[in-house]
Amino acid sequence: MHHIEEKSAVKTLRRVSVAVALGAVLQAQAMFEIPALTGREAIGTTSWRVTDAARPETFAGPGVQRQVEVLAWYPSAARAGGAAAPYLREGLSEVQDFAGLVSAPRTVWDRLADVRTHATLDADPLGGATKFPVLVFSHGYGSLPSAHAALLEDLASHGYAVLSIVHPYESLAATLQDGRVVSLLDEKGAPRQGYFEVVKEWEKEDETMAAVTSAAGEPGDDVQRRLLREYITAIPKTTLALHRWSDDTKLALDTLSSLPPASAAGKLAARLDLTRLGVFGHSMGGVTAGQFCVEDRRCRAGLNLDGIPQSGTMIDTPLNRPFLMVYSARPGRLGANDAIYRRAAKPYIRVDVANTLHLSFIDMIFWSGPLRDRGAFGTIAPDRAAAITRAIVREYFDQTLLGKKSPLLEGKSGFAEVTVK
Repeated sequence: MHHIEEKSAVKTLRRVSVAVALGAVLQAQAMFEIPALTGREAIGTTSWRVTDAARPETFAGPGVQRQVEVLAWYPSAARAGGAAAPYLREGLSEVQDFAGLVSAPRTVWDRLADVRTHATLDADPLGGATKFPVLVFSHGYGSLPSAHAALLEDLASHGYAVLSIVHPYESLAATLQDGRVVSLLDEKGAPRQGYFEVVKEWEKEDETMAAVTSAAGEPGDDVQRRLLREYITAIPKTTLALHRWSDDTKLALDTLSSLPPASAAGKLAARLDLTRLGVFGHSMGGVTAGQFCVEDRRCRAGLNLDGIPQSGTMIDTPLNRPFLMVYSARPGRLGANDAIYRRAAKPYIRVDVANTLHLSFIDMIFWSGPLRDRGAFGTIAPDRAAAITRAIVREYFDQTLLGKKSPLLEGKSGFAEVTVK
């Protein structure tokens, strides 16, 4: 499954000398521009926080209830003079804490604070009576909520309302209702015990997934399922986190009617068509999409961007809805979820993307500096990776939610890197 960084890349980064890390700083100073939107709609973005009165916060003291932040992207009427939303929605701590985790200079990605999105902050939704189809997104375990803007805002430009769920204490930054920003790091800058316990469970993940994929193919499904079941049974902390994230997703949807009606969030909530709801995510967020779709009938279709393995209850529970799995070219991972999805989903679609690694599907592929220096993205060019990811996600949900045929899923994508099965 992996948290935000490739494990192998992180291990390498932690052995990088100070001289090499400092040399990467100059390279990292260059900002990037989020690729141009491919849809015709201008877009807005807003955020809100909701509290689950029935759930205590796992990572806080007694009496503290679970809070969830939602970052929303949606079609909007163009507004002259509106402020463009910053790329780092939670502030510099997102990238500074990440830099520390990968043993890079803390300021290496500070210039990202100058990047702006294509969205107008707190803009009203596009006028009219038509309601927006809804996509719900979850980031990876320990990820940066802001590192998915290129994909999410592009989907909004094609008419979708996208709700990005920020899972507090298990991401690098989440803003609570009182304005505090909390992280997977504690007050001393060390990973929280609960976060560490989840990640520690993945120590045998690489070797287990290699064994699963070596038994690939439908005749080997029984072997694969046995290996996957043994692994899932041995990661109870991860299973708890997965259910926590699925509950976060439910909370975000269940509380839409409670948003202040005069706010940008309330106006957006009134325009959402929850009968056309897709759920997707990257890494642990993709696994969460699978679990949520098993548990909640509001999900009409799910998509997983390179989240391996599909833990949770889908191994024994029919999904009976469409599901798409996107695999990077990570060694020992291709096909690792197939034995679960082939039985659960109707239909199951698999897309392989050559020349990619785990982080190739998120904005980090545009970042200069230590990650690129250490080969965390494969050989694919950043603009190419973004274009492929955008096309896969948009065309899949266009087909499953809106009834539009997908050239990409029919093998007519024009991307030589993409194989559809």
